[in-house]
Amino acid sequence: MKFSFSPDQHQFATGLREMLEREFTPAQLRNVWETGTGRDAALWARLADMGVLSMMLPEADGGMGGDFVDTILLVEELGRAAVPGPVFETMTVGALALRGTQWAAGVADGSVAVTAALMGERYVPHANVATLVLLADHEAVRALKVSELQIDHVEGIDGGRRLATLSGTEGAGQFLGVDRDEATDAGALAAAAYLLGLSSRMLAIAGDYARDRRQFGQPIGSFQAVKHLMADALLKVEFARPAVYRAAWSHATGAETRGRDVSMAKALTSEAAQKAARSALQVHGAIGYTWECDLQLFMKKAWALMPAWGSASFHRRRVSDSVLGPR
Repeated sequence: MKFSFSPDQHQFATGLREMLEREFTPAQLRNVWETGTGRDAALWARLADMGVLSMMLPEADGGMGGDFVDTILLVEELGRAAVPGPVFETMTVGALALRGTQWAAGVADGSVAVTAALMGERYVPHANVATLVLLADHEAVRALKVSELQIDHVEGIDGGRRLATLSGTEGAGQFLGVDRDEATDAGALAAAAYLLGLSSRMLAIAGDYARDRRQFGQPIGSFQAVKHLMADALLKVEFARPAVYRAAWSHATGAETRGRDVSMAKALTSEAAQKAARSALQVHGAIGYTWECDLQLFMKKAWALMPAWGSASFHRRRVSDSVLGPR
């Protein structure tokens, strides 16, 4: 069994990171939050042009014909940049659920943005910018046009993941040929990879600050207490990383352990993100809470995603039931 990504997969992810560093700065992310748009239209078009949004779509639908192993590094890079809007929902859950439908080509060219609420969520994210919303109907999944629903916006902590309640969903929409559990696992795994990227970015921001901030005549990063704090957080992140990659392989190959592996990945990345956010904030001190500090943009995104697609405790119970049997 091969346990590494291919050179092409690494190269695509590196190219995406370089593009995001060049074309989507924290200042642009802050602008999305301040304007309330919930998405950067130019960046969305750029991701469609690169083939990022269509990686998991079949070639017959205008996609790249890839699977989760091809996609997971890309989602991680999107998380590292805290890209706003339903980006990982569209490129994973949307691509999986809409293949072969009239909307598939729109996912590929960026004209169709997809959000989802498949776990009975009270609030639906990204409804203000999504074209379609995927909702659970027992074991099936329905696709509904957001333009035909009543949307009531709800204030949330993440300006790049605006929340809403939807009315008029009863009996509406079109049933899709995708299993609800498979689609839900795709969303949880994508959220885990996104959280992994967020965690790495928060630690990088804290590391830069620790090298620049001086106290008692030397950088605070030279103090043993700060080193231990950062090392403990980094350990959580790196321990979660192979679980995410294993879950991607399980989902791509249809392994029997897919649900267990996805849940382990989501549980570990949620806990890693919590540790990374708390440690990065402690390194920054009170300035980390301020609007002027870039760190808070990434922390709030992490706090919003940690309970999304199932909390750490939910997924740990799922792993327990898989290993030990249902209670």
